Amino acid sequence: MSRDAQQPNLLWRLLRRYWLPLVQAAGLTLVMAGINSMVPLISSALVDRVFTNGETDVFLPLALCYVAGPILQQILTVFQSSLGILVAVFFAGDLRCAVYRHLLSLSLRFFQVNSAGKVVNRVMEDTQTLMGIFNTSVTTTISDVIIATVAICVTITINWRLALLSFLVVTVFVVNYRFSIHRIVRFTRLMRREDDTLTGGVQNRISASLAVKTFGMEERENLVFQGHNLASLDYGRIRDKANARFWLNVALIAALGPALIYFCGCTMVLQGQMTYGQVLAFNLYTLQLIWPCVRFSQLAGRLQEARVALGRLGEYLKVEPEIQDPPHPRPLARLRGEVEFRHVEFHYVENVPVIQDISLKVAPGETVAFIGTTGCGKSTMLNLLTRFYDVTGGAILLDGVDLREYRMKDLQRQFGIVLQESYIFSVSVRENIRYGRPQATDREVEEAARAAEIHDFIQSLPQGYDTLMGEEGVALSVGQKQRINIARAICADPAIMIMDEATSSLDSDSEAAIQRGMERLLAGRTSFVVAHRLSTIRNANQIVLIHKGRILEHGTHQELMALENGHYRDLYTKHMGKGVLDDA
Repeated sequence: MSRDAQQPNLLWRLLRRYWLPLVQAAGLTLVMAGINSMVPLISSALVDRVFTNGETDVFLPLALCYVAGPILQQILTVFQSSLGILVAVFFAGDLRCAVYRHLLSLSLRFFQVNSAGKVVNRVMEDTQTLMGIFNTSVTTTISDVIIATVAICVTITINWRLALLSFLVVTVFVVNYRFSIHRIVRFTRLMRREDDTLTGGVQNRISASLAVKTFGMEERENLVFQGHNLASLDYGRIRDKANARFWLNVALIAALGPALIYFCGCTMVLQGQMTYGQVLAFNLYTLQLIWPCVRFSQLAGRLQEARVALGRLGEYLKVEPEIQDPPHPRPLARLRGEVEFRHVEFHYVENVPVIQDISLKVAPGETVAFIGTTGCGKSTMLNLLTRFYDVTGGAILLDGVDLREYRMKDLQRQFGIVLQESYIFSVSVRENIRYGRPQATDREVEEAARAAEIHDFIQSLPQGYDTLMGEEGVALSVGQKQRINIARAICADPAIMIMDEATSSLDSDSEAAIQRGMERLLAGRTSFVVAHRLSTIRNANQIVLIHKGRILEHGTHQELMALENGHYRDLYTKHMGKGVLDDA
């Protein structure tokens, strides 16, 4: 089934969960429509039977019905609205969760081309738009359809000539809608697209606030923001102008239509073709026909906004996850840690290779260091190993099995990953450390913190391990954040450890302390390291020098240093005084 077909199916599945309140709301709507449809008939009877014919004995019952009807209708409206709000709120929440769940299944490529601000804007704002539609429109539409249907049937029985005139007025509503809606939809879509750019830009610039201030680019960023903001406001102005013209026409039709019908009806009274009570009833039914048309016009505009919102969410729902579980995955408890890259090829863009025919065998428990210039493919190798991307050629084997034969959830549990950029969640220190293994005991959390040389600092915090971190909690230095990330990876108890420039944010003393703690914890674990520090590289079981996506040199530190005119030897000799291997 295509993603286009899945969108309405998704909405139907979400709404089906709330069939009971929807049925209850529909039942109340039927009762309210029945009460509303009786009011014109009561008015007609009061005029023709009581005031014209003098049947005073029916005056009190008709008057009581005339007063009681609207009161009962308002009471039922309260219950109906409550049911509508209930369905709308939970429907929007379910839709938001469904979109978010789908986003979590997508690969890194999706998030590299879609800014976080843009994604957040769609998940939150567009679902809010849909909630607004369901909040009031569903039950109101059902009620209006019933009332309008009854009005059409009754007006035909009263006077078919006037009924044709009222249908003509309805036709004018439809024509007005058809001429106006395309412009409204077009500029709504353009405005929302500009809002995506605006929100994404704000998120990106705030995240990069240090760089903005470092280079003194505040004024430039302000001008960029103003440009997108003005574009959004301009599209909104054009849309609102089209909306205003649309609603001016609606108001004119709603005012002139009943007046014309009433005038024609009074003419028929003078000609003896109708009674005044019938004209009054007809006019009231005409209003019951025209005001649903007004609300339908309003609903149509909102439905177009919902259509835009659903289309924008649908763009994300159409994106198929690049990384799929196999139909019959192999069971995987814990890897021994044997890794083989077998003639691996990879490209992000077609015909632009990033990794070219790399073959490498790693025994369980070995440490492998990838080195090379920026953009040579070091981090890409790690992304392929963790299956954030799939190879475009060759295979990566874990314990002799192609990693694509494992279920992603099982595979992810095998890796502990520490990246150059540290991530801290807005929860306690304890929950941050046990994030990768929620079932970890407090003792295991503390052992991981000791290994990462962060235990003493945590103990000094106001609530120790229960201290809140992140935006609303304690602020940490870059090095402290990274140590908590390292503790998180250790606590996850992975079979394979991956460290991509993990200690670049730490000073040499801190790194040395962490290395001592991790030697014990990494025993028996395969580890892959991308680092520039000579201490990390020199002690690796295998050092792999990558150049333009190919293995240029490969071996231990001693083996590579023994190569005459070797690239690693030249690089090491040139930078050994710094303790760091540069990209030079």
